[in-house]
Amino acid sequence: MKILNLGGATAVLEHEGRRMLFDPWLDDGIFHGSWFHWPPAAASAESLGRVDYICISHIHEDHCSAGTIQYLNRDAEVIIMDRQPNFVLAFLKSHGFDFRRVHLVPPRQGMQIAPDLHVDMIEADPANEMSSIIDSQVVVRWGEMTVFNANDCQLHESGLRYLEARYPDIDLALLPYSGGSGYPGCYLNLSDDEKAAECARILSGRVAAFVAAAGRIGARWTMPFADQYVVGGSRGHLNRFVSHAASAGVVREPMAQAGLSSQLVLLNSGQCFDLKSGACSPDEPYRMYSEAERDAYVVRELAGALYDHEKLTFSPSVPADRLVAYARARLWQQQSRRQDFPDWRIVLDWSTSGRRFVIDLRHEAVGPPQSLPQDPIELAGRPFLRIAASDTLMAMLLVGHVSWNIADAALFLDYERQPNVYDPSLYVLLNFLRI
Repeated sequence: MKILNLGGATAVLEHEGRRMLFDPWLDDGIFHGSWFHWPPAAASAESLGRVDYICISHIHEDHCSAGTIQYLNRDAEVIIMDRQPNFVLAFLKSHGFDFRRVHLVPPRQGMQIAPDLHVDMIEADPANEMSSIIDSQVVVRWGEMTVFNANDCQLHESGLRYLEARYPDIDLALLPYSGGSGYPGCYLNLSDDEKAAECARILSGRVAAFVAAAGRIGARWTMPFADQYVVGGSRGHLNRFVSHAASAGVVREPMAQAGLSSQLVLLNSGQCFDLKSGACSPDEPYRMYSEAERDAYVVRELAGALYDHEKLTFSPSVPADRLVAYARARLWQQQSRRQDFPDWRIVLDWSTSGRRFVIDLRHEAVGPPQSLPQDPIELAGRPFLRIAASDTLMAMLLVGHVSWNIADAALFLDYERQPNVYDPSLYVLLNFLRI
């Protein structure tokens, strides 16, 4: 068995002439024009070639890109986790991607896909609601080899215990090692020094989690996986404040310190690894990229990239007050269903027209629109999350063309948070603020 690394969470597992594609993303400019491969991918969707199976972990575009899937042969079989609602299945249907067969694999039960191919799924950490409602981990037992792909999922105790009990002899573990969100880079309440310190803290924690998981799983080989991207365009300067490393090789020294160097696999994009012999093809050293190289690439190649909301401008007559009111009404329905009324205020600043709307999550009504003050925000006394964006982007968010979650990952939004405390329920609720 061999694995071909393509970049991000996209790879091809090959066994006796058959090929399984993990999480197809090979086209650049996803997430409304913001995300690009770093380092550049060695293959394109058009050049990928025939695949027999397509395993998709979740709906995010860096794992499930229509721009890549459109080039895949339709007689392939798709493998996804059986769940309700099933966002991946709905995505395939809505795009008319009519593949030969879709296997819905129940979590922790496993399914025999072919006589020599067994696939199992493990749910994402239930303590992380944003991840657990969409993401999944997969175990592939193909012939005599077993591969565990955690995708974007941070490993959790229940899943690890199941993995240890059911699949004690894993040949290759593909594990996340990094993170990425609008925090801390887009948070204006932090200085640059504070942002840098927060980046280092978050990345260090993610790398430590990677090393701990590698040691606990004890796979023959372990590979850092599911990262390798960069934000282009007008927000590209914020890459230095995102907690994902310029190179997956950031795990090398911590793995050595833990005595786990012998199991570490680092592959360049386009490089193949033989799980039986441990040989790489082509036989070339791993390229460790620096932040300076990444930043220079962004300036040289991606500075001119335009986001969806930069390609057009909505009319000033767009009724912001009605959009906010309709979106707030839907959010209130969700809060009532969940019985979740945190002591936070969400402040929406429409930066083009200078309008501000305050949504108190304890009360149903939206406060009357205000004009943006010239001085720093004066909302002391209770926690608030202020979000600023152009009028066009704010309207796109409220009508659902752009999700709050993706806008965050794309670094589109400017935030101010007081106090600077992460409350996961706040960000879950934010994603319901749409019509």
